[in-house]
Amino acid sequence: MNKKRALVIATELATNGLESGASLRVNSIQEILASVDFEVTVVPRKDAKRILIQKWDLIVLVSFSTAKFLRLARTSTPCLWFDPTDSWKLTRLSLIRKGELKQILALIRDYFHLLHTPNIDILTFISKRDALREKRWLSKRIDPLIVPIIGLDRNISSSREKRFVFFGEGSYGPNKKALHYLENVLTYLPKNTEIHLFGNNLTTSKPGFVVNGYVESSDLYGKSDIHLAPIENGAGIKMKVAVPLWNGLRVIASPEASNGLSRCEGLEIASTPEEFAKKMLAIFDLEKIGIPRFPAEAIYEVNQIPLLKTRLQAL
Repeated sequence: MNKKRALVIATELATNGLESGASLRVNSIQEILASVDFEVTVVPRKDAKRILIQKWDLIVLVSFSTAKFLRLARTSTPCLWFDPTDSWKLTRLSLIRKGELKQILALIRDYFHLLHTPNIDILTFISKRDALREKRWLSKRIDPLIVPIIGLDRNISSSREKRFVFFGEGSYGPNKKALHYLENVLTYLPKNTEIHLFGNNLTTSKPGFVVNGYVESSDLYGKSDIHLAPIENGAGIKMKVAVPLWNGLRVIASPEASNGLSRCEGLEIASTPEEFAKKMLAIFDLEKIGIPRFPAEAIYEVNQIPLLKTRLQAL
């Protein structure tokens, strides 16, 4: 018996072979489809029109930036799955507040695509908050499913060195703001405190930081590490929180960075730089930093992947 064929269309960033939040989202969708016996083809947006000439058993459009292909995709499949992933409204508005006025035009374009959306069979978001912020889907009688990212296993070194760790792409705006936040946090900590920075373009001249640049994941995750995530804006689920938690490491996060995650052991939430510093010291003083392993998917506040698989199996 031939396998059913699924086409996944995503952004260039999600399909360029490098690890990012976008690529992890596509990988998760591929894993879910493969688990219910679909043969999966993944293509970037630039190839969408060419590939949509063919007929598919299922087409998945990942990210709201693929919404312009919804009507064309509808003509090529009996089952259309749209995954905006996170709230495009939250993302646009947070950038507009920062002064990026071009996002106003992008917001208008998003509404245009939404108004012209065809019938969708499956709609998924990455967290409950993101789904609730897109209430206009209710007018189309679509009940969204909450589907977080899965398969975040990493190599964890056995090093017993206790480190405070922050990682990310330094040229990305929210990471720049997070670094400034950590500079403020250090003013509440002993002078010998060090925070290790990992990632391209993530640099600072302030004392107290150890700049490591880009490293392999085996050097990024140690069993006694404490990961820091003082992210203050955006949408979706933050991978700098989800990945360490998934692998049994402790994380201190801002309320925004904890969106979509359960209040599981290992996750501490701090609302101010002073509170952040207090939690850092409290965890560092623990004799053992690691936390007991539990089912990795339990880190998420809502996880409806089993329900999604049931729907896919029924196609």
